[in-house]
Parts: sequence; structure tokens; C-alpha cells
Amino acid sequence: MSTALFLHVIVHQVVTHTAIVTVRQDWAAGQVDGEGTTQVGTIRIDTRTMTVPTLEVDLGDGSAWRGFLAMVKLGGDHILTGTDHLLILLILLLPAPLAVTGRRWHGLVGARSALGRIGRITLAFTAGHSVALAVTALGRLDIPGWPVEAFIAMSILIGAIHAIRPLFPGKEALVTGVFGLGHGMAFSFVLAEMHLSTGQLATSLLGFNLGIELVQLLLVCLALPSLLVLARLRVQTALRLTGAVLTGTAAVGWLADRLGLPNPVARAADGAGSHTTLLLAALTVTALAATAWTGGRRLSGDLKPLGA
Repeated sequence: MSTALFLHVIVHQVVTHTAIVTVRQDWAAGQVDGEGTTQVGTIRIDTRTMTVPTLEVDLGDGSAWRGFLAMVKLGGDHILTGTDHLLILLILLLPAPLAVTGRRWHGLVGARSALGRIGRITLAFTAGHSVALAVTALGRLDIPGWPVEAFIAMSILIGAIHAIRPLFPGKEALVTGVFGLGHGMAFSFVLAEMHLSTGQLATSLLGFNLGIELVQLLLVCLALPSLLVLARLRVQTALRLTGAVLTGTAAVGWLADRLGLPNPVARAADGAGSHTTLLLAALTVTALAATAWTGGRRLSGDLKPLGA
């Protein structure tokens, strides 16, 4: 029984009943996140004629362009509010400027090598989740959510351990690409919940992925100066270990939660996604401070080259 027919039956049986009709999702009008609703009319019986007038719904003008832009925004928001997606990339980038000596992070690589590592890790993660997102969404594959979410938690835990002691030195890009596959499958769940038509799905996939990449690029650009400066500081080891331990703790909490053991650590880690404005502000201030510090040291002539 359709919703409209069901409401007509209810109204005929209970003549005082009024059904308020709202729209949660209107792709062409740019309403895709499902958080807000638009009231489009009511269904009620006309007591004079004892009939239910036909409800005509006019959603107004819409276009594929508005739907595309809404999906770009949704992709960006999904990265910013998804703490797990933020942590996996940042924790893998954290030791990028460091050299490996005797299965330990010790010393620095050259600036060009550090930038190359950061670029390869970022591109590998992008390629991995883009491919998985496209295959899963366009193929409309019905994949259970909990194994994917558990894989993501495990990937973050492995990344945190790698930041403490190198597990796969020189293979960071390859491993990151594999991790990206799991994150791409998780991204596809957002599109699956929207039940889009084939044409809308293709456009949405492009826009959603573009939004993810733009925000991801912004985060890497903001983190880059800090990563390069941090590697030169004496407190680098303490800060790296602290970040890795906190990230690993969150990952363990997520893994337990995805395996059916809810816990306060997972709830706290998920709640961190609601403070993305603060995170972006902190990254921006840190990046500006790092850039200013580097410029000041260079002018004074006592800047130690990365990798020296």
C-alpha cells in the first residue's frame, strides 16, 4: 500500500485526522542531507463533501546543477564530521618527514623526500577510496556495514602503531591505498541511503567525491607546514607518540563498538566530529605559526635543513 493511499484510508476512517506531508529529500532542489524537512501540504477530509481533495505537490524549480553542488557540500561535510576519516590520513602523514634507522623512527629525510611521501600517501588514499566508492555505488553492491567499519577502525589502529614504530617503511602509499578501499566503501553507504536514480547517482558520485577531495586537500595543505616544522623540534617524539596513543585509543574504542561492544571511548571519538570548526581553526593557526617560524629562522640564518 502506498503512503498516499494509506493516508486516504486513515482520513476516511478518522474524519478529524489531518496528515501533514513533508519532504525530507529533494535532490534537484539541493536538499540531500535529510536533516531538514519542507512541508508541502496536508491531507484532510472535506466535511462538506466527505471527500479527500487530491494533494498536488509542487517542489519548485530544480536542476542537476543544484543537486551536484549539494552533493559536493555533503561530501565535504562527511569528511569534516567523520573523525575516523580525518584520523587515518593525519596519522599516516605524521611520520612522513622521518627516517627509519634500525626499525625505529630516527632522524629526518630531505624536504623533497618528505613532500614526496606526503603526496604519495594522499594520492594513494584518494585513489583507493575513489575506486571503492565508484565500484560499490555504481554496482549497487549490498555490503554489510559492520565489517567495513571494523576494517576502518583496524586501519586507524595500524596507522597509530606505525607512527610509534615503523611497520611498513617505504610502503606507506601501498598500505594507504588498501586502507582507502575500506573508507570508500563506507562513503558509498551515504549514497545508498539516498536511493537515487541512475542519472542522479552518477552525478552525485562525482559531486560527493569532489567534495571529499577538496576538503581532504585543504586539510593536507593546512597540516603540511606543521608536519615539516614539527620534525625539526626536540619535542617531536613526545608529540608524535602522544598523537599516536590518542589515535590508537580511539581506534580500539571504535573497533570494540563495531564488534558489538559499545563503549564511552567510541562515543567520545565520534563526538569529536562535532568540533570540526575548532579543528580547522587549530590547523590554520598552527600552519601560520609554522610558516612564520620557518621564515624567521631562515632570515636569521640558523634554520637546520630538513634531513641534515
